[in-house]
Amino acid sequence: MKKMAVALDVAVCFILNILDLLIFDFLLHRTARIVVPLFSFGVVEVEAIYADINGFNWLGFKRLPSGRLLLNSTMSMLAGAVFWLLCLLAYLSVTRT
Repeated sequence: MKKMAVALDVAVCFILNILDLLIFDFLLHRTARIVVPLFSFGVVEVEAIYADINGFNWLGFKRLPSGRLLLNSTMSMLAGAVFWLLCLLAYLSVTRT
C-alpha cells in the first residue's frame, strides 16, 4: 500500500511539473514577450526564459547599453498573468447582463 502511495505521489508531481512548464514557462512568458514590448512601444524587452543574467532591480528591470530596459523572465510571467487577468475582467464586464 505504501508503494502505491509513493507511485501516485510521483505521478501527481510529474503531472504538476508538466502543467507548470506549460502554464508558466510557455503561456505566460510567451504572452509577455509579445505584450510588454507592444505596450511599452519598444522601450522594454523581455529576456530569454532560461537566461542567467544578473543585476536586475527589485522590479525586475535592467538598463541595457542601448538605453532600452530588459525585463526579468520571472517578472515577465507576472506581466503575462496580469494581461490575462485583465482580458478575463474585460470579457466578464462585457458579457455580464
